[in-house]
Amino acid sequence: MSEVKADDHRLIASADDLMPLYQGAGADAKTGVEVELAFFNPQSETLDAMSLAQNKVLKNAAAAALDGDWVHTEPTSEILEAASIAGSSVDLRRIMDDLNTKIRVLSEKAEGLGLKRSYFQELPEKTANDLLSRIVGVERYQIMYAPYRADMRETVRYFAVCKSNQVSVSYKNPDHALANVRRLYLLAPFLFLLTDNSSGFMEGKAFSGHAGMWQRYNGLGQGRGNIMPYAVTAQSGEEFIASHIAHAYNNPLFMYYDEQGTLQRVPSGDWTVTFETLKERGLNTASNYFLAQSLIWPDVKIAALKDAAGNVVNHRYEARMFGVGIHQHQSALIITAALAFHERLAADVDALLARYGFDLQDKQGTLSLLEEAYACARAHNGTFFDIAYGKGRMQDFARAFAGLLEDAADDLGLDEELQPILTICRTGYTDGKVNRLLFPTLDDVLRFQKTYSPDVFDTPNQCAKTLFARELSGACHAGDAAQCCR
Repeated sequence: MSEVKADDHRLIASADDLMPLYQGAGADAKTGVEVELAFFNPQSETLDAMSLAQNKVLKNAAAAALDGDWVHTEPTSEILEAASIAGSSVDLRRIMDDLNTKIRVLSEKAEGLGLKRSYFQELPEKTANDLLSRIVGVERYQIMYAPYRADMRETVRYFAVCKSNQVSVSYKNPDHALANVRRLYLLAPFLFLLTDNSSGFMEGKAFSGHAGMWQRYNGLGQGRGNIMPYAVTAQSGEEFIASHIAHAYNNPLFMYYDEQGTLQRVPSGDWTVTFETLKERGLNTASNYFLAQSLIWPDVKIAALKDAAGNVVNHRYEARMFGVGIHQHQSALIITAALAFHERLAADVDALLARYGFDLQDKQGTLSLLEEAYACARAHNGTFFDIAYGKGRMQDFARAFAGLLEDAADDLGLDEELQPILTICRTGYTDGKVNRLLFPTLDDVLRFQKTYSPDVFDTPNQCAKTLFARELSGACHAGDAAQCCR
Protein backbone atom coordinates (compact mmCIF):
# COMPACT_ATOMS: atom_id res chain seq x y z
CA MET A 1 0.00 0.00 0.00
CA SER A 2 1.53 3.27 -1.13
CA GLU A 3 2.36 5.76 1.58
CA VAL A 4 0.32 8.97 1.40
CA LYS A 5 1.33 12.39 2.67
CA ALA A 6 -1.04 12.89 5.60
CA ASP A 7 -0.91 16.69 5.78
CA ASP A 8 -1.86 17.54 2.19
CA HIS A 9 -4.99 19.48 3.11
CA ARG A 10 -5.63 21.00 -0.34
CA LEU A 11 -9.32 20.60 -1.18
CA ILE A 12 -10.19 18.69 -4.35
CA ALA A 13 -13.35 20.27 -5.77
CA SER A 14 -13.59 18.17 -8.94
CA ALA A 15 -11.67 15.91 -11.30
CA ASP A 16 -10.43 19.06 -13.05
CA ASP A 17 -8.19 19.69 -10.03
CA LEU A 18 -6.56 16.29 -10.55
CA MET A 19 -6.24 15.86 -14.30
CA PRO A 20 -2.96 17.85 -14.59
CA LEU A 21 -1.32 15.23 -12.34
CA TYR A 22 -2.12 12.44 -14.82
CA GLN A 23 -0.71 13.91 -18.02
CA GLY A 24 2.47 11.82 -17.99
CA ALA A 25 6.21 12.31 -18.03
CA GLY A 26 6.67 12.85 -21.76
CA ALA A 27 10.20 12.15 -22.94
CA ASP A 28 11.30 11.71 -19.32
CA ALA A 29 9.37 8.44 -18.87
CA LYS A 30 11.19 5.95 -16.64
CA THR A 31 10.80 2.48 -15.21
CA GLY A 32 11.82 0.65 -12.03
CA VAL A 33 11.16 -2.53 -10.02
CA GLU A 34 10.19 -3.41 -6.46
CA VAL A 35 10.57 -6.98 -5.20
CA GLU A 36 9.12 -8.45 -2.00
CA LEU A 37 11.43 -10.95 -0.31
CA ALA A 38 10.31 -13.29 2.47
CA PHE A 39 12.79 -14.42 5.14
CA PHE A 40 12.74 -17.23 7.69
CA ASN A 41 14.97 -18.91 10.27
CA PRO A 42 16.36 -22.16 8.78
CA GLN A 43 17.72 -23.26 12.17
CA SER A 44 14.31 -23.35 13.84
CA GLU A 45 12.39 -26.61 13.78
CA THR A 46 9.33 -24.95 12.26
CA LEU A 47 11.25 -22.55 9.95
CA ASP A 48 9.94 -19.55 11.86
CA ALA A 49 9.16 -16.43 9.85
CA MET A 50 11.38 -13.41 10.42
CA SER A 51 10.21 -11.68 13.60
CA LEU A 52 9.37 -8.02 14.11
CA ALA A 53 12.64 -7.44 15.97
CA GLN A 54 14.66 -9.19 13.25
CA ASN A 55 12.85 -7.22 10.56
CA LYS A 56 13.92 -3.94 12.14
CA VAL A 57 17.54 -5.03 12.57
CA LEU A 58 17.77 -6.39 9.04
CA LYS A 59 16.21 -3.31 7.48
CA ASN A 60 18.60 -1.00 9.34
CA ALA A 61 21.64 -3.11 8.49
CA ALA A 62 20.76 -3.25 4.79
CA ALA A 63 19.91 0.46 4.61
CA ALA A 64 23.25 1.35 6.19
CA ALA A 65 25.14 -0.71 3.63
CA LEU A 66 23.90 1.17 0.56
CA ASP A 67 22.89 4.78 -0.03
CA GLY A 68 19.31 5.75 -0.78
CA ASP A 69 15.82 4.88 0.43
CA TRP A 70 15.63 1.44 -1.14
CA VAL A 71 14.62 -1.09 1.54
CA HIS A 72 11.00 -0.83 2.69
CA THR A 73 8.79 -2.55 5.23
CA GLU A 74 5.60 -4.33 4.22
CA PRO A 75 2.66 -5.13 6.52
CA THR A 76 3.95 -8.43 7.92
CA SER A 77 7.35 -8.92 9.51
CA GLU A 78 8.71 -11.68 7.27
CA ILE A 79 8.91 -9.35 4.23
CA LEU A 80 11.26 -6.60 3.22
CA GLU A 81 10.97 -4.91 -0.15
CA ALA A 82 13.95 -3.89 -2.28
CA ALA A 83 13.39 -1.07 -4.76
CA SER A 84 15.58 -0.38 -7.79
CA ILE A 85 16.62 2.98 -9.13
CA ALA A 86 14.43 4.39 -11.89
CA GLY A 87 15.84 4.63 -15.39
CA SER A 88 14.97 5.20 -19.02
CA SER A 89 14.54 2.62 -21.76
CA VAL A 90 18.33 2.49 -22.32
CA ASP A 91 19.05 1.88 -18.64
CA LEU A 92 17.55 -1.58 -18.20
CA ARG A 93 20.84 -3.33 -17.51
CA ARG A 94 21.83 -0.63 -15.01
CA ILE A 95 18.46 -1.00 -13.25
CA MET A 96 18.90 -4.77 -13.06
CA ASP A 97 22.48 -4.47 -11.80
CA ASP A 98 21.32 -2.03 -9.15
CA LEU A 99 18.50 -4.29 -7.95
CA ASN A 100 20.69 -7.40 -8.01
CA THR A 101 23.18 -5.60 -5.76
CA LYS A 102 20.42 -4.60 -3.35
CA ILE A 103 18.95 -8.10 -3.24
CA ARG A 104 22.41 -9.54 -2.59
CA VAL A 105 23.11 -7.06 0.22
CA LEU A 106 19.74 -7.73 1.83
CA SER A 107 20.24 -11.50 1.60
CA GLU A 108 23.80 -11.35 2.98
CA LYS A 109 22.73 -9.18 5.90
CA ALA A 110 19.92 -11.67 6.55
CA GLU A 111 22.40 -14.56 6.60
CA GLY A 112 24.45 -12.65 9.15
CA LEU A 113 21.38 -12.66 11.40
CA GLY A 114 20.81 -16.39 10.91
CA LEU A 115 17.98 -15.79 8.43
CA LYS A 116 17.47 -17.06 4.91
CA ARG A 117 15.48 -15.88 1.93
CA SER A 118 12.66 -18.16 0.83
CA TYR A 119 13.50 -19.99 -2.38
CA PHE A 120 9.82 -19.86 -3.31
CA GLN A 121 7.84 -16.69 -3.76
CA GLU A 122 6.03 -17.35 -0.50
CA LEU A 123 6.54 -19.13 2.81
CA PRO A 124 4.55 -22.19 1.74
CA GLU A 125 3.61 -23.58 5.13
CA LYS A 126 2.80 -20.34 6.96
CA THR A 127 -0.85 -19.53 7.55
CA ALA A 128 -2.35 -16.09 7.27
CA ASN A 129 -3.08 -16.17 11.00
CA ASP A 130 0.59 -16.79 11.74
CA LEU A 131 1.80 -14.00 9.48
CA LEU A 132 -0.91 -11.56 10.57
CA SER A 133 0.26 -11.94 14.17
CA ARG A 134 3.36 -9.95 13.18
CA ILE A 135 2.23 -6.54 11.87
CA VAL A 136 4.94 -3.89 11.64
CA GLY A 137 4.55 -0.63 13.54
CA VAL A 138 3.47 1.62 10.66
CA GLU A 139 0.28 3.62 11.20
CA ARG A 140 -1.54 2.63 8.00
CA TYR A 141 -0.66 -1.04 8.54
CA GLN A 142 -1.79 -0.93 12.14
CA ILE A 143 -5.11 0.61 11.06
CA MET A 144 -5.69 -1.99 8.33
CA TYR A 145 -4.38 -5.13 10.00
CA ALA A 146 -4.08 -4.79 13.77
CA PRO A 147 -6.79 -5.82 14.21
CA TYR A 148 -8.30 -6.16 10.77
CA ARG A 149 -12.02 -5.62 10.15
CA ALA A 150 -14.09 -8.79 10.42
CA ASP A 151 -15.40 -8.24 6.90
CA MET A 152 -11.89 -7.87 5.44
CA ARG A 153 -10.53 -11.29 6.40
CA GLU A 154 -9.96 -12.43 2.80
CA THR A 155 -8.37 -9.12 1.80
CA VAL A 156 -5.76 -9.15 4.54
CA ARG A 157 -5.23 -12.87 4.00
CA TYR A 158 -4.19 -12.12 0.43
CA PHE A 159 -1.72 -9.43 1.47
CA ALA A 160 -0.26 -11.63 4.21
CA VAL A 161 0.25 -14.78 2.16
CA CYS A 162 1.13 -13.58 -1.35
CA LYS A 163 4.36 -11.90 -2.50
CA SER A 164 5.16 -10.33 -5.85
CA ASN A 165 7.34 -8.13 -8.02
CA GLN A 166 5.94 -4.81 -9.21
CA VAL A 167 7.26 -2.94 -12.24
CA SER A 168 6.41 0.76 -12.57
CA VAL A 169 6.49 2.93 -15.67
CA SER A 170 6.00 6.69 -15.56
CA TYR A 171 4.02 6.75 -18.79
CA LYS A 172 4.56 9.33 -21.53
CA ASN A 173 0.96 10.56 -21.80
CA PRO A 174 -2.57 9.23 -21.15
CA ASP A 175 -2.77 7.39 -24.49
CA HIS A 176 0.55 5.68 -23.75
CA ALA A 177 -0.82 4.72 -20.32
CA LEU A 178 -4.01 3.24 -21.75
CA ALA A 179 -2.23 1.26 -24.48
CA ASN A 180 0.19 -0.29 -22.01
CA VAL A 181 -2.23 -0.88 -19.15
CA ARG A 182 -4.63 -2.57 -21.57
CA ARG A 183 -1.87 -4.68 -23.14
CA LEU A 184 -0.66 -5.81 -19.72
CA TYR A 185 -4.18 -6.81 -18.72
CA LEU A 186 -4.57 -8.88 -21.88
CA LEU A 187 -1.22 -10.55 -21.15
CA ALA A 188 -1.82 -10.93 -17.40
CA PRO A 189 -3.04 -14.57 -17.31
CA PHE A 190 0.04 -15.56 -19.31
CA LEU A 191 2.45 -13.37 -17.29
CA PHE A 192 1.11 -14.69 -13.97
CA LEU A 193 1.98 -18.23 -15.04
CA LEU A 194 5.21 -17.31 -16.86
CA THR A 195 6.79 -15.90 -13.69
CA ASP A 196 5.09 -18.15 -11.13
CA ASN A 197 7.51 -19.58 -8.56
CA SER A 198 4.98 -20.98 -6.11
CA SER A 199 5.50 -24.28 -4.36
CA GLY A 200 2.13 -25.92 -4.93
CA PHE A 201 1.19 -25.32 -1.29
CA MET A 202 -0.78 -22.42 0.18
CA GLU A 203 -0.90 -22.05 3.95
CA GLY A 204 0.43 -25.59 4.27
CA LYS A 205 -2.20 -27.19 2.05
CA ALA A 206 -1.85 -28.43 -1.52
CA PHE A 207 -3.17 -26.01 -4.13
CA SER A 208 -3.27 -27.07 -7.77
CA GLY A 209 -3.98 -23.75 -9.47
CA HIS A 210 -2.30 -20.34 -9.26
CA ALA A 211 -2.54 -19.47 -5.56
CA GLY A 212 -1.77 -15.77 -6.01
CA MET A 213 -4.43 -15.31 -8.68
CA TRP A 214 -6.95 -17.19 -6.56
CA GLN A 215 -6.14 -15.12 -3.48
CA ARG A 216 -6.44 -11.88 -5.46
CA TYR A 217 -9.76 -12.96 -6.97
CA ASN A 218 -11.14 -14.15 -3.65
CA GLY A 219 -9.68 -11.42 -1.45
CA LEU A 220 -9.90 -8.27 -3.51
CA GLY A 221 -12.93 -8.84 -5.70
CA GLN A 222 -14.12 -6.75 -8.59
CA GLY A 223 -13.70 -3.02 -8.11
CA ARG A 224 -10.89 -3.34 -5.57
CA GLY A 225 -8.63 -5.69 -7.55
CA ASN A 226 -8.26 -7.91 -10.61
CA ILE A 227 -9.45 -6.42 -13.95
CA MET A 228 -10.64 -2.83 -14.27
CA PRO A 229 -13.12 -3.09 -17.20
CA TYR A 230 -12.63 0.50 -18.30
CA ALA A 231 -8.99 -0.28 -19.10
CA VAL A 232 -10.30 -2.46 -21.93
CA THR A 233 -13.37 -0.48 -22.97
CA ALA A 234 -12.03 3.12 -22.84
CA GLN A 235 -11.86 4.85 -26.22
CA SER A 236 -8.97 7.17 -25.33
CA GLY A 237 -6.35 7.83 -22.72
CA GLU A 238 -8.28 10.80 -21.38
CA GLU A 239 -11.41 8.66 -20.98
CA PHE A 240 -9.36 6.00 -19.20
CA ILE A 241 -7.90 8.54 -16.74
CA ALA A 242 -11.34 10.10 -16.14
CA SER A 243 -12.77 6.64 -15.40
CA HIS A 244 -9.92 5.92 -13.03
CA ILE A 245 -10.48 9.19 -11.12
CA ALA A 246 -14.22 8.44 -10.88
CA HIS A 247 -13.33 4.98 -9.58
CA ALA A 248 -11.09 6.46 -6.87
CA TYR A 249 -13.81 8.98 -5.96
CA ASN A 250 -16.28 6.16 -5.28
CA ASN A 251 -13.93 3.55 -3.83
CA PRO A 252 -15.37 2.37 -0.46
CA LEU A 253 -12.86 3.24 2.26
CA PHE A 254 -11.99 1.44 5.48
CA MET A 255 -9.89 4.35 6.73
CA TYR A 256 -9.51 8.06 6.01
CA TYR A 257 -7.66 11.15 7.25
CA ASP A 258 -9.41 13.54 9.64
CA GLU A 259 -8.93 17.32 9.89
CA GLN A 260 -5.63 16.86 11.75
CA GLY A 261 -4.25 14.38 9.22
CA THR A 262 -4.72 11.41 11.55
CA LEU A 263 -5.92 8.13 10.11
CA GLN A 264 -9.33 7.03 11.33
CA ARG A 265 -10.81 3.54 11.10
CA VAL A 266 -14.19 2.97 9.49
CA PRO A 267 -16.14 0.41 11.57
CA SER A 268 -16.55 -3.12 10.25
CA GLY A 269 -19.55 -3.49 7.96
CA ASP A 270 -19.62 0.18 6.95
CA TRP A 271 -18.83 0.63 3.26
CA THR A 272 -20.54 4.01 2.87
CA VAL A 273 -17.42 6.15 3.30
CA THR A 274 -15.87 7.25 0.00
CA PHE A 275 -13.91 10.28 -1.11
CA GLU A 276 -17.17 11.54 -2.61
CA THR A 277 -19.05 11.27 0.70
CA LEU A 278 -16.14 12.81 2.61
CA LYS A 279 -16.95 16.07 0.80
CA GLU A 280 -19.96 16.42 3.10
CA ARG A 281 -17.54 16.73 6.03
CA GLY A 282 -15.08 18.98 4.24
CA LEU A 283 -12.57 16.13 4.10
CA ASN A 284 -12.23 16.06 0.32
CA THR A 285 -8.51 16.69 0.75
CA ALA A 286 -5.68 15.66 -1.52
CA SER A 287 -4.54 13.26 1.23
CA ASN A 288 -7.88 11.45 1.19
CA TYR A 289 -8.05 11.34 -2.60
CA PHE A 290 -4.59 9.78 -2.92
CA LEU A 291 -5.44 7.40 -0.07
CA ALA A 292 -8.61 6.33 -1.90
CA GLN A 293 -6.54 5.76 -5.03
CA SER A 294 -3.92 3.76 -3.15
CA LEU A 295 -6.60 1.39 -1.79
CA ILE A 296 -7.36 0.05 -5.28
CA TRP A 297 -5.16 -2.95 -6.11
CA PRO A 298 -5.86 -4.15 -9.66
CA ASP A 299 -3.33 -6.21 -11.58
CA VAL A 300 -2.22 -3.01 -13.32
CA LYS A 301 -2.46 -0.16 -10.84
CA ILE A 302 -2.40 3.58 -11.44
CA ALA A 303 -0.27 5.01 -8.65
CA ALA A 304 1.11 8.36 -7.57
CA LEU A 305 4.55 9.53 -8.62
CA LYS A 306 6.06 11.65 -5.85
CA ASP A 307 8.97 14.01 -5.41
CA ALA A 308 11.55 13.77 -2.62
CA ALA A 309 9.23 15.65 -0.25
CA GLY A 310 6.36 13.21 -0.83
CA ASN A 311 4.30 15.55 -3.00
CA VAL A 312 2.39 13.93 -5.87
CA VAL A 313 3.75 15.39 -9.09
CA ASN A 314 2.52 12.87 -11.68
CA HIS A 315 1.40 9.27 -12.04
CA ARG A 316 2.69 5.89 -13.18
CA TYR A 317 1.25 2.50 -13.91
CA GLU A 318 2.41 -0.49 -11.91
CA ALA A 319 2.28 -4.07 -13.25
CA ARG A 320 1.61 -6.40 -10.32
CA MET A 321 1.30 -9.88 -11.89
CA PHE A 322 4.87 -11.10 -11.49
CA GLY A 323 6.12 -13.81 -9.13
CA VAL A 324 9.35 -13.76 -7.10
CA GLY A 325 12.35 -16.01 -7.67
CA ILE A 326 15.76 -16.21 -9.31
CA HIS A 327 15.06 -14.34 -12.54
CA GLN A 328 11.58 -12.93 -12.04
CA HIS A 329 12.58 -9.35 -11.17
CA GLN A 330 14.65 -9.17 -14.37
CA SER A 331 12.07 -10.91 -16.53
CA ALA A 332 9.31 -8.64 -15.23
CA LEU A 333 11.33 -5.51 -15.98
CA ILE A 334 12.35 -6.65 -19.46
CA ILE A 335 8.81 -7.49 -20.51
CA THR A 336 7.10 -4.44 -19.02
CA ALA A 337 9.72 -1.93 -20.13
CA ALA A 338 10.15 -3.42 -23.60
CA LEU A 339 6.42 -3.25 -24.23
CA ALA A 340 6.36 0.35 -22.97
CA PHE A 341 9.32 1.67 -24.95
CA HIS A 342 9.89 -0.64 -27.96
CA GLU A 343 7.16 0.37 -30.41
CA ARG A 344 7.72 -2.45 -32.91
CA LEU A 345 7.60 -5.12 -30.22
CA ALA A 346 4.45 -3.58 -28.71
CA ALA A 347 2.77 -3.55 -32.13
CA ASP A 348 3.82 -7.15 -32.80
CA VAL A 349 2.46 -8.30 -29.43
CA ASP A 350 -0.81 -6.45 -30.07
CA ALA A 351 -1.10 -8.26 -33.40
CA LEU A 352 -0.38 -11.60 -31.69
CA LEU A 353 -3.05 -10.91 -29.08
CA ALA A 354 -5.53 -10.05 -31.84
CA ARG A 355 -4.84 -13.43 -33.49
CA TYR A 356 -5.84 -15.04 -30.20
CA GLY A 357 -9.15 -13.17 -30.22
CA PHE A 358 -8.26 -10.13 -28.13
CA ASP A 359 -9.53 -7.77 -30.79
CA LEU A 360 -10.09 -4.19 -29.66
CA GLN A 361 -12.62 -3.66 -32.44
CA ASP A 362 -14.87 -5.73 -30.15
CA LYS A 363 -14.04 -4.39 -26.70
CA GLN A 364 -16.86 -6.12 -24.82
CA GLY A 365 -16.08 -9.43 -26.50
CA THR A 366 -12.42 -8.99 -25.65
CA LEU A 367 -13.27 -8.26 -22.02
CA SER A 368 -15.35 -11.45 -21.81
CA LEU A 369 -12.56 -13.47 -23.41
CA LEU A 370 -10.05 -11.98 -20.97
CA GLU A 371 -12.21 -12.93 -17.98
CA GLU A 372 -12.33 -16.51 -19.31
CA ALA A 373 -8.53 -16.52 -19.70
CA TYR A 374 -8.15 -15.34 -16.11
CA ALA A 375 -10.42 -18.13 -14.89
CA CYS A 376 -8.43 -20.77 -16.81
CA ALA A 377 -5.08 -19.55 -15.47
CA ARG A 378 -6.38 -19.16 -11.93
CA ALA A 379 -7.62 -22.76 -11.88
CA HIS A 380 -5.13 -24.45 -14.23
CA ASN A 381 -5.17 -27.55 -12.00
CA GLY A 382 -1.52 -28.40 -12.58
CA THR A 383 -1.62 -27.98 -16.37
CA PHE A 384 0.17 -24.57 -16.43
CA PHE A 385 0.50 -23.44 -20.09
CA ASP A 386 -1.66 -26.31 -21.37
CA ILE A 387 -4.84 -24.25 -21.06
CA ALA A 388 -7.08 -22.14 -23.25
CA TYR A 389 -5.95 -18.59 -23.85
CA GLY A 390 -8.31 -16.52 -25.93
CA LYS A 391 -9.12 -18.51 -29.05
CA GLY A 392 -5.99 -20.65 -28.83
CA ARG A 393 -3.71 -22.44 -26.37
CA MET A 394 -1.38 -20.65 -23.98
CA GLN A 395 1.60 -22.88 -24.86
CA ASP A 396 1.33 -21.86 -28.52
CA PHE A 397 0.98 -18.23 -27.52
CA ALA A 398 4.06 -18.53 -25.29
CA ARG A 399 6.21 -19.85 -28.15
CA ALA A 400 5.07 -17.05 -30.44
CA PHE A 401 5.69 -14.46 -27.71
CA ALA A 402 9.23 -15.82 -27.25
CA GLY A 403 9.86 -15.38 -30.96
CA LEU A 404 8.81 -11.73 -30.83
CA LEU A 405 11.07 -11.05 -27.85
CA GLU A 406 13.96 -12.76 -29.58
CA ASP A 407 13.38 -10.64 -32.69
CA ALA A 408 13.74 -7.55 -30.48
CA ALA A 409 16.77 -8.93 -28.61
CA ASP A 410 19.35 -7.00 -30.64
CA ASP A 411 17.61 -3.72 -29.83
CA LEU A 412 17.28 -4.61 -26.17
CA GLY A 413 20.88 -5.81 -25.80
CA LEU A 414 19.87 -8.26 -23.09
CA ASP A 415 20.48 -11.67 -24.66
CA GLU A 416 21.54 -13.44 -21.47
CA GLU A 417 18.82 -11.87 -19.35
CA LEU A 418 16.19 -13.02 -21.87
CA GLN A 419 17.14 -16.70 -21.58
CA PRO A 420 14.86 -17.58 -18.64
CA ILE A 421 11.83 -16.14 -20.45
CA LEU A 422 12.67 -17.88 -23.73
CA THR A 423 13.34 -21.20 -22.01
CA ILE A 424 10.05 -21.15 -20.09
CA CYS A 425 8.02 -20.05 -23.11
CA ARG A 426 9.44 -22.74 -25.37
CA THR A 427 9.40 -25.64 -22.93
CA GLY A 428 6.38 -24.85 -20.78
CA TYR A 429 8.47 -25.55 -17.69
CA THR A 430 7.57 -22.60 -15.53
CA ASP A 431 9.39 -22.39 -12.20
CA GLY A 432 6.13 -23.31 -10.50
CA LYS A 433 5.81 -26.44 -12.62
CA VAL A 434 9.39 -27.49 -11.83
CA ASN A 435 8.72 -26.95 -8.11
CA ARG A 436 5.77 -29.31 -8.23
CA LEU A 437 7.72 -31.97 -10.11
CA LEU A 438 10.72 -31.91 -7.77
CA PHE A 439 8.99 -31.18 -4.47
CA PRO A 440 5.64 -33.00 -4.61
CA THR A 441 5.02 -33.07 -0.85
CA LEU A 442 5.13 -30.33 1.76
CA ASP A 443 7.94 -32.22 3.51
CA ASP A 444 9.95 -32.08 0.26
CA VAL A 445 9.31 -28.34 0.00
CA LEU A 446 10.34 -27.61 3.58
CA ARG A 447 13.41 -29.86 3.40
CA PHE A 448 14.59 -27.95 0.34
CA GLN A 449 13.80 -24.61 1.99
CA LYS A 450 15.94 -25.54 4.95
CA THR A 451 18.96 -26.89 3.07
CA TYR A 452 19.25 -25.14 -0.30
CA SER A 453 22.20 -22.80 -0.83
CA PRO A 454 21.26 -19.11 -1.32
CA ASP A 455 24.07 -19.00 -3.90
CA VAL A 456 21.45 -20.00 -6.50
CA PHE A 457 20.31 -16.37 -6.53
CA ASP A 458 23.77 -15.16 -7.57
CA THR A 459 23.05 -16.12 -11.18
CA PRO A 460 19.75 -14.45 -12.09
CA ASN A 461 19.97 -15.28 -15.80
CA GLN A 462 18.56 -18.76 -15.22
CA CYS A 463 15.21 -20.32 -14.46
CA ALA A 464 14.31 -23.50 -12.57
CA LYS A 465 14.34 -25.50 -15.83
CA THR A 466 18.05 -24.79 -16.29
CA LEU A 467 18.95 -24.78 -12.60
CA PHE A 468 17.49 -28.25 -12.12
CA ALA A 469 18.37 -29.71 -15.53
CA ARG A 470 19.99 -32.83 -13.98
CA GLU A 471 17.08 -33.53 -11.68
CA LEU A 472 14.53 -33.07 -14.45
CA SER A 473 16.47 -35.43 -16.71
CA GLY A 474 16.36 -38.09 -14.01
CA ALA A 475 20.02 -37.81 -13.00
CA CYS A 476 19.00 -37.47 -9.33
CA HIS A 477 15.91 -38.20 -7.32
CA ALA A 478 13.63 -35.31 -6.37
CA GLY A 479 14.63 -35.61 -2.74
CA ASP A 480 18.26 -34.97 -3.70
CA ALA A 481 17.53 -31.61 -5.35
CA ALA A 482 18.78 -29.64 -2.35
CA GLN A 483 22.13 -31.45 -2.47
CA CYS A 484 22.47 -30.79 -6.20
CA CYS A 485 21.89 -27.09 -5.55
CA ARG A 486 24.42 -26.70 -2.79
